Amino acid sequence: MYSVSAVLYATIVALFAHMQLGSTLLHSDKRYCAALMARKNSLVKQAQAVTAKFKATCQNPNPKSCKEILGNNQEAKSGVYTIVTNIGDVQVYCEMEIGGGGFTFLPRSAIKADSKLDISSLFTDTAKVLLRIKEKNGRQPFTTVQQIAKYSSTPLAVQINSHAGFKRPQNINMGPYVYLGFLPASVASARSKQGFISNNRPFTFTNCDRNPNSYFSFFSNPNHVAPSPYRANTNHHAHWRSTWQPFSKLMPSEYFFFTESHFGGCGGYSSSNQWTRASGTAIGMR
Repeated sequence: MYSVSAVLYATIVALFAHMQLGSTLLHSDKRYCAALMARKNSLVKQAQAVTAKFKATCQNPNPKSCKEILGNNQEAKSGVYTIVTNIGDVQVYCEMEIGGGGFTFLPRSAIKADSKLDISSLFTDTAKVLLRIKEKNGRQPFTTVQQIAKYSSTPLAVQINSHAGFKRPQNINMGPYVYLGFLPASVASARSKQGFISNNRPFTFTNCDRNPNSYFSFFSNPNHVAPSPYRANTNHHAHWRSTWQPFSKLMPSEYFFFTESHFGGCGGYSSSNQWTRASGTAIGMR
């Protein structure tokens, strides 16, 4: 990695020398100088990209999260990085631009039935998570979700293959999953105003029957199990979809999961097999 960067810088130095000589011999040929300048600018950008990657991966060879990578190198770009976890190295996708960056996305391959993956170093900002949505037209908009104001002091919960304290997901038979819980069942069972915020826009409902659903769940579904036939109103999904924001950079498909969301007691249920516009979601933690 270092040798590549050194070669690029050496090339740039050589180009500057060549430009000085060229401007002396062919000072009247503006096209010659313009071509050299364009080539120089291209190489500078390449050198900067290589240097940023070098700082992110070589100067900090054992990062535990994308937040740590970004903290050590503010020039780190979004992309696939290797982090060290309690179960070994894992290739994650790091989002370094949206919402201040530092979000870690786990691939489906890391979510296994017998996984003992500890995500405590990945999820320290329990106030919000970043979701990327895989639309059927190839686009991947995003939303940042968090608690409504009434429950802003209640931390979000992210668990692997567990929903301790929360309502069981409908598609549990799909196998390994990541669980994003908003309100614990003991709180969500009240006939109270509940919901979540998506890209700063609140979706709320009043729990009408004390059914304590308050979660998103993300299934890797390695055995291609058919989705649950469960149906309910999809009001919250229509609202959530309207808040998605476009984003041009794309993530690899291995970071997207079959997704289920369920709220209430009159908040609504939806799963990605029911969606007309999208097919799955990726969850980023920071």
